[in-house]
Amino acid sequence: MMAVSLGTVPVQAQAALETILKNKVIKIAVPTDYPPYGFVGIDLKPQGLDIAMAELIAEKLGAKLEMVPVTSANRIPYVQTKQVDLVISTLGKNPEREKVIDFTHAYAPFFQAVYAPKSLAIKSFDDLGGKTIAVAKGAMEEQELMKVGPASMDFKRYED
Repeated sequence: MMAVSLGTVPVQAQAALETILKNKVIKIAVPTDYPPYGFVGIDLKPQGLDIAMAELIAEKLGAKLEMVPVTSANRIPYVQTKQVDLVISTLGKNPEREKVIDFTHAYAPFFQAVYAPKSLAIKSFDDLGGKTIAVAKGAMEEQELMKVGPASMDFKRYED
């Protein structure tokens, strides 16, 4: 799910909005390692759907956009520590995250899958037992797979 996440409670989000409107500056965190949503172009500038959404939000608020590149692992801490006003990211909504950040509606929902070579016959989650699975550090894919797959899955966590 593509989501825009704000501060930890509605009061903080309202205060942040008032500050943005007053200062005419908005700091938006966007991962630049997940095409087509966010990536670095050949001109070394961030681009993608999330970047376009950040630009649209800044434009609609009449604010200057300060884009802050983040990773899956640090995007929520950037919001929590107020280094950014909001984050636009592939950020699944779950009860644990809802305790620390607010979510808007998804602007570009998508579905996730587990990918493997055709030679590896995977018909169900049980077939992932004993397999090594790469996940982005801090992303929710690992949590979701742990709910539906066997305990013998081996997760390797990567920064991006």
